[in-house]
Amino acid sequence: MEPKKRARTVSKEKYKTTLDSKAQYYLNALKVRWMQLHDVPGLFAYQLQESRPGRRLPGKCGFYAELNADRSLKRRVPQVIDSLNPTFRPKQFNFNKVDAMEVMMTIDEERDNVEVQMIINKSPITKYHTLICPDVKKELVQRITFSSLNFCTTFMRSINDPNIRLGYNSPGALASVNHLHFHLLHIPRTLYIDNVELEPLAGNYVYRLKNSESTEAICFVIGVKDTEEDIRDKVQQIHRLTEWLCNNKLPHNLFMTQDRQTNDLRVFLFVRSTYCVSKDASVFNVGFCELVGFFPLSDEAKLQNLTEPIVIERIKDITGNAYESAYRQTKRIVDGSRSTLWPFLTYATCVVISKIK
Repeated sequence: MEPKKRARTVSKEKYKTTLDSKAQYYLNALKVRWMQLHDVPGLFAYQLQESRPGRRLPGKCGFYAELNADRSLKRRVPQVIDSLNPTFRPKQFNFNKVDAMEVMMTIDEERDNVEVQMIINKSPITKYHTLICPDVKKELVQRITFSSLNFCTTFMRSINDPNIRLGYNSPGALASVNHLHFHLLHIPRTLYIDNVELEPLAGNYVYRLKNSESTEAICFVIGVKDTEEDIRDKVQQIHRLTEWLCNNKLPHNLFMTQDRQTNDLRVFLFVRSTYCVSKDASVFNVGFCELVGFFPLSDEAKLQNLTEPIVIERIKDITGNAYESAYRQTKRIVDGSRSTLWPFLTYATCVVISKIK
């Protein structure tokens, strides 16, 4: 079905000079350049096969597993990032060290004064797998910033390709490089997360997965008719939530995808209580891909033996009770029902009243 035409929420003159109007052009150019570079001998760690063995796991969730043995064998060794507030280490691999040919384009977004490099992922999970790397020269650690989140949100809601998905892994949630980056993937099949049922959590645009679903998540909906101010407010709230998660040592994953029915942008946040300090691609790990129902696997045996109950048990194991506090904090941020300063203010008020008496 042809996607609905998006409503423009900024002035015509301003629209022509912003990311909103250029995102689809950038995406089209990126796809062409990615395919050109994929044919350059030795640039990628391996050649991603156009058709890869895969299977949909039996069960109600519709999880999809796909064989990608090369990634586990030939990818760069993941870094150990042992904190949600890590220190940048310039001697370790970072995106300032990539070959110039790997940088497909650089986008200057004036509204947030951010410069974004679109870099090939040398060990791709899917076709067009790209790393979105904001302000590379500033050596930002793998912790979401407002400007980077706003860029990703604007880009994703301004393209007309629902098969393009965007993801982020925090430290402790399968991040491999301690240099701020997001993943852009092409996943043309229906995922588990596309069909989950939602129930209201906060405001009239923040939801959680219904209890009948097999996993948990927080979902912010950014509507096609939202004004520029609405969008900025929602992005600020998402950023406040990710900051709270970092400060409270809760690893997390983020996933953006267009709703295939409404063209709204859905921004999912996944929270976990178990911190993963390293990852071994030869075993079943859980990052944003797996949380949304897409499982790149390292060998044929795992592809054939993985089952829905195994997946659900693994996700629940790493999740623990992390959502209890995350749901409460989301309500505080969105509804303003209870400021995080409330206990302090209550105490201060009591002191003042006591002195007056």
